[in-house]
Amino acid sequence: MDSENMDNIPIPNRINDIEMSKLPIQKVRKSMIGEIITQLICIAVFFAAPSFVEMYRLPEAIYYILMFITSLITLGYLAKMAWFLRKTGNMNQNSKETVLTFINDLKLTLEVYKTAIIAGSLLLPFSIITFILGIDQVDEEIFTNFILLNMSTVMLIICIVGYIILAILIYFVTVAWSNSLYGIHLNQLEKTLKEFDTTSHI
Repeated sequence: MDSENMDNIPIPNRINDIEMSKLPIQKVRKSMIGEIITQLICIAVFFAAPSFVEMYRLPEAIYYILMFITSLITLGYLAKMAWFLRKTGNMNQNSKETVLTFINDLKLTLEVYKTAIIAGSLLLPFSIITFILGIDQVDEEIFTNFILLNMSTVMLIICIVGYIILAILIYFVTVAWSNSLYGIHLNQLEKTLKEFDTTSHI
């Protein structure tokens, strides 16, 4: 009887740890579903934007090309997220291995996500500038001079520095947003695994 009682002591704690881990898992999945929907809406809005204003033909064509490339990058990591959601859609098994697999897959998915963000951060500022300078209310010569870099050295330096700052800002804001959506839950899951390992050695 004593042996049976001793064997049963840590089991409720282990089960509770795994059950508690399901909460951040569901939050991660919910955040990803929401982000996929949001990103698809953003792509549609960006592609539709020129329809609501009059643009010169050259900047409009360049804008669509840039947005097409950006959309391909975005759809790439959205596909990775969709794969992750499909793979983790049925997590009924209460085991340490299940949580560990979820964590590893999540880390790989977030690496793809951050890599895509870096690429997107380099293109999106130029797309926005092209859209703004391409509106017919702006002198077309301004856009032409911008594309051909027909400007003073000082203005060229200002444009380059401004572009770099804007790209970095977009990157860090997006990464911070990603960490707030997924990083906190990832840390919670890793903490749960550590507690599980500690309990299993009691």
